[in-house]
Amino acid sequence: MNIPKKRIKISLAMVMPALVSLSILMTMSIMIYIQYKNEKRSLYNNTMSLNLSSAQKMAVTIEALFSGMRQSLRASANNPAIEASAASDEKELQVIFDLMLQSSPYFNSVFWADQTGTIRVVSPVGNHLNPARLITEGTTEALNERKSYLSAPYRSPSGRWIVLASEPIFDSSGKYHGMIAGTIYLEENNILHRIFGSGAGNEEDSYSYIVDSGGKLLYHLDKSRVGEDVSSNVVVQRLMDGESGMQRVMNTQGNDYLTGYASVSMNGWGIVMQTSVSSILDDVNRNLQDQLRSMLLPIMIMLVIAAYMATRIAAPFTQLYKLTKSIAAGQTVSSEEFRPHWNREADQLNQIMGAAAETLAKQAYSLQQEASTDPLTGLTNRRELERCLDSWDSLGDPYAVLMLDIDHFKKVNDTYGHQTGDQVLKLVAAVMSDCVPAGAVCSRFGGEEFVILLRKHSMEEAYRMAERIRNAILISQTPYSLTLTVSIGVSLYPEHGGNREDVFQAADMALYRAKDEGRNRTIAAGLSA
Repeated sequence: MNIPKKRIKISLAMVMPALVSLSILMTMSIMIYIQYKNEKRSLYNNTMSLNLSSAQKMAVTIEALFSGMRQSLRASANNPAIEASAASDEKELQVIFDLMLQSSPYFNSVFWADQTGTIRVVSPVGNHLNPARLITEGTTEALNERKSYLSAPYRSPSGRWIVLASEPIFDSSGKYHGMIAGTIYLEENNILHRIFGSGAGNEEDSYSYIVDSGGKLLYHLDKSRVGEDVSSNVVVQRLMDGESGMQRVMNTQGNDYLTGYASVSMNGWGIVMQTSVSSILDDVNRNLQDQLRSMLLPIMIMLVIAAYMATRIAAPFTQLYKLTKSIAAGQTVSSEEFRPHWNREADQLNQIMGAAAETLAKQAYSLQQEASTDPLTGLTNRRELERCLDSWDSLGDPYAVLMLDIDHFKKVNDTYGHQTGDQVLKLVAAVMSDCVPAGAVCSRFGGEEFVILLRKHSMEEAYRMAERIRNAILISQTPYSLTLTVSIGVSLYPEHGGNREDVFQAADMALYRAKDEGRNRTIAAGLSA
């Protein structure tokens, strides 16, 4: 006699809680995964954008640096005291060159070589070139060029990696008398280390480096790598082609970095600023862990409530499952979709899930606001500024750029502390927002620098608006009764450039002129100094 096997019966009170629990967990998991991916992508893009901005600013600094080098050497080459002392008084000539080195922040040594390549004088005296005649490729090429010259990095007879800049010497009759040259010792403390070394960073987080036009390292966090050929790096190859941009890249050491890079048009050098991907992922993972911990208790509460409701009614869960599935697919679901139900338990669950959907919608809106707003001042951030410019550029609309910088802001921070500095930044942001017309875009560009975009404004209108803001800030009540002033540079698109980079550079140059001419003023781009 065959006895039929007894089938296991599963209670609906067990099946329904299991299904509801699985649905909630899947929904939360998918949403967390999507949020994780979006946050990681956003951080990657923002990091590369910031690195590109830093590299571009460093490139501008390098151009200013070499312009100053050339002016310093050119002034020395035209110094009549050198020609007067050349034949008669070598001690006086040495004094002149010692003063030249002491007054110049650019070089590790300076020297004069006559037209035959003989070194006449060198400073400092302790760094005598050996031998007394120029024999290296860089120095002989500079001597033969008879014009402004900047060498590629080369090894000197003393074993140093050197970059040489030179200017020719001609007397009043046009006769060539050799060159005055300055050298930068790349492996020692030099002008590049003094400018960029304070924010050098570390290879586990962020750091910058400089390459020449041939792909050799001129400046690096690790001084032992100076002179190394890194031309195989894809970013360096693009810099060698004169490009600027941002990219995720594996460096020559096999490490993964988010990179922003900019070329220096004056000398063909390239600036690279990069942040390790691992450091970004560490931040994202910490945020994810914090979020999971904060969600654990609410999820557990929701599961218990769902299990209790499932013992009483099953039918409403079909509709509830469809709605949560829509949320898992990334669709926006209004809390109104969770309609009231005649059954009290089903109605309560609908209310809870509706509240959860509303909370998620608010969180999504909050994240969107955080992605486009500077948290301190409430102004738009740089990313939102770029989005606005993209929209205006697509329409071909003209606009004015007001670039504003708080004068002596570092002194405020150093004297009264960063909390006072933050109050000053908020004050400036509030004054700007009060002064500009509707439709203007006010953005915190970085640090104490702000940008205002005025759509379809003439230079006269933009200049008046800049002066109105400057005067309003000047008379504003400030912490500790500080005298607060700003300098402003104004440019127009397309009058001052066919693209936003040129227009912003024109405004930036006008701002620097305002700083140089005494601060607390507005300078319009294109006006002669």
